[in-house]
Amino acid sequence: MSGFVPDRVVPASDGGSADLWVYAILPKIGWVPHSAGDFARAEHPGSAIRYHGQIYEVMRVEETAEGGYAFRYRLRPWDPQYVIRHLVDYTLEAQRDAAESDQEMARAERLRSLILWLFPIAGFAPDPLQREWGKKTGLSLTLISFGSALFGLAVAFLMRGSLEDTRFVYVIYYLALESFARLLWIAVHHRPRGSLLLTLPYLLWQRLKQRRRPESAPEAGAALRTREDEVRPGRSGNSLEIRSAYFDTALAASDPVMYEQRLYRPMRWYQEGKGLSRRWIYELQRVEPEPGAPSQVYAYPRSPDRQKAVEDFTRRADLAQTFSLVWGAYPRRDQLRLQLLYQYQGPRATAITAGLFLIAGVLQLCLTAPLYRSTILPLAGPAYLIVESLYRLYRAKAAREPAGSLVGYVLRLAIPPPK
Repeated sequence: MSGFVPDRVVPASDGGSADLWVYAILPKIGWVPHSAGDFARAEHPGSAIRYHGQIYEVMRVEETAEGGYAFRYRLRPWDPQYVIRHLVDYTLEAQRDAAESDQEMARAERLRSLILWLFPIAGFAPDPLQREWGKKTGLSLTLISFGSALFGLAVAFLMRGSLEDTRFVYVIYYLALESFARLLWIAVHHRPRGSLLLTLPYLLWQRLKQRRRPESAPEAGAALRTREDEVRPGRSGNSLEIRSAYFDTALAASDPVMYEQRLYRPMRWYQEGKGLSRRWIYELQRVEPEPGAPSQVYAYPRSPDRQKAVEDFTRRADLAQTFSLVWGAYPRRDQLRLQLLYQYQGPRATAITAGLFLIAGVLQLCLTAPLYRSTILPLAGPAYLIVESLYRLYRAKAAREPAGSLVGYVLRLAIPPPK
């Protein structure tokens, strides 16, 4: 891997002769330092690290600027009085894997930001490329592709005045027909669909690459490695803090959680960071078991089935949060379900979409005003949109409840909300 800088391991000049200093450019996931006990909190050993066949304990972590490194970790031979609950192998291969994973996450974060900023254009990209982007970034490229198809229809509608110019008439007709066909395809298959003019050359190029290089290669666009949770001692005695890249309903519920034969009760959870650097922080307090009380088991790392369930739930929650302005126009029952499951703010989304629809209705009313002299039929559309938007604003602001729009009922036929 280009640009890889290995860690530097040197004996510690102070303290025990067997202690080590590990200098690293990046913070190490899962390396939790030793936590000393006092009258308010119990003592917890640091993470167990296996290096050259010997077990060490992480004693402390410091920031440094020595030799171009950003962090250093103090390791001490493992004290036999502690039980090893999780062992981390520290090898050159592990360093390479960690550096490669960090670079992958940084590239995926940049790609995610670029897609969100340019989503009307990103949705025109070839179908295989959009599916690859979805795996890398966790975004729903189906919605982004649907939005780009609507954008194509809007551009064709705005360019209709150029139909008299023969240079643009075929471009406008093709853009309108392709955008409409993409909308229908996405509505039926619920998968991203790019522009045919970009997809066909891309598929031909991929086929030529396979013929030139017949040997098996790693699958491009594979999903990022599963990011493991980080379990560390809490800030108070007999407590835990779990930092996870996923929203785990077991850690956010009120029922006690069994971890390493000890019972903990979730106290609170909150979120830090954004994008791929986002983490959910769960704080748990140790409690005494009660006979017959319900509890759930938290395993570290999770079982494959549980990990898949947590990842799927987190992906659906991201859809509910990222496209909240879309769901704000959906029927009330859909918004209440999203609000109950995924912390979706229904009244806020309803108020924003109602305000946008109100502005659109007023603009439409003003633009079609000259037509009212001959007939009042053009008044029906903007009048309904204005009245409906005012009612939805009242429900969102006064009653603090979500309210759907007729537009949402139509959109729901094409794009169902997260289950």
